Amino acid sequence: MSLTQATSKPLKLQSSGSFLSRVMAIRSMRESTLLVVLGAIWIFFYFTTNGTFLTQRNLILLALQTAIVSLAAISAVMLIVTRNFDLSIGSAVALVGVVLALLTVRFSVDPALAVLASLGVGLAMGAWQGLWVTRMGFSSFIVTLAGMLYFRGISMIATNGATVAPLPASLKQLATGFLPPTASIVLIGATFCAFATLRLAELRRGLTLGVINNFKSEALRALWPALVGVVATIWLASWQGLPYLVVLVALCAIAADGLMRRTRFGVQLYAIGGNPEAARLSGIKVKRVIFQNFLIAGLAYGITGIALTARVSGAVAGSAGLSLELDAIAAAIIGGTSLTGGRGRVFGALVGALLMGSLNNGMSLMNVATFYQDTARGVVLLIAVAIDQLSRRRAGGRA
Repeated sequence: MSLTQATSKPLKLQSSGSFLSRVMAIRSMRESTLLVVLGAIWIFFYFTTNGTFLTQRNLILLALQTAIVSLAAISAVMLIVTRNFDLSIGSAVALVGVVLALLTVRFSVDPALAVLASLGVGLAMGAWQGLWVTRMGFSSFIVTLAGMLYFRGISMIATNGATVAPLPASLKQLATGFLPPTASIVLIGATFCAFATLRLAELRRGLTLGVINNFKSEALRALWPALVGVVATIWLASWQGLPYLVVLVALCAIAADGLMRRTRFGVQLYAIGGNPEAARLSGIKVKRVIFQNFLIAGLAYGITGIALTARVSGAVAGSAGLSLELDAIAAAIIGGTSLTGGRGRVFGALVGALLMGSLNNGMSLMNVATFYQDTARGVVLLIAVAIDQLSRRRAGGRA
């Protein structure tokens, strides 16, 4: 294949303002539809639980229940965008938790040093798997499937299958503590102002390039979901403040979204997922970028493992993080990440995680058996995949 042949289609797409407009419209429609579906689920559970579901206490609990999956979903999005998968997330998170618990509980290491060591272990696992994928040329599916088995096995060997607890109070505070209400509201307001400023700047640039035609309508469509979220979050924060764990998820999501959408590295991720061969021919060092992506996944292992271990105040090697990789991938797909690569957003995955968590929480309040909950989650995931495939076929037909 020649360079002209490999890159002709991407160049044609990039030069077409009408195509970019359709892409923006489709993305906005998907995000709005997902929020509408989430709102409908919340309204349904509000009536079926006699209002219990939408109380401040339960919504804070829902946010905490969703936080761990959300952290894992962030790295899942970044890998799936490049057509890679990580089936080892749950086991890697469990191993990080074991390291943290052993250092602080059995060896009385300072919590700050233990956290740094745990992050290092996560990075090492990410680098190890990245080397097998990029240097040895193995499929990420096989490499991480093997990792899922031996990471869990190492964590069991290190603890002899026993629970290591309790963690120091300073670490437990990460999962149980709250930022005061006033500070929480100020943080929420500042975050929204920063987001609105950046988003409006993007729209103005799009107006200049001819990608959008009506600035006011596009601005309204871009900002209304965030504004609704801000009002709801301020209402929640007025009760007891924001949990530190939720603040951690928000910081990680903002950092990852900025990395993917506003940096050269992020552009390369999408380019690799869209067409790996064209990306290579255009000068992108595909293997190096994928290896760096696995390093980021390793950092996510560390952060998620620390958060999960702090939440349960100990390491349970046999059950910690079980099925976390499936929940993370499901959240990413429901949030609009394409299984074939090249498309996906962090905040979509967060909404996907919240939607899955809402189903679990609402059905638990209704005393629905767990196997019905699993069935409902599976149906939602299947529908999300079907929508993804149909949208890609229609987009391909129009292109």
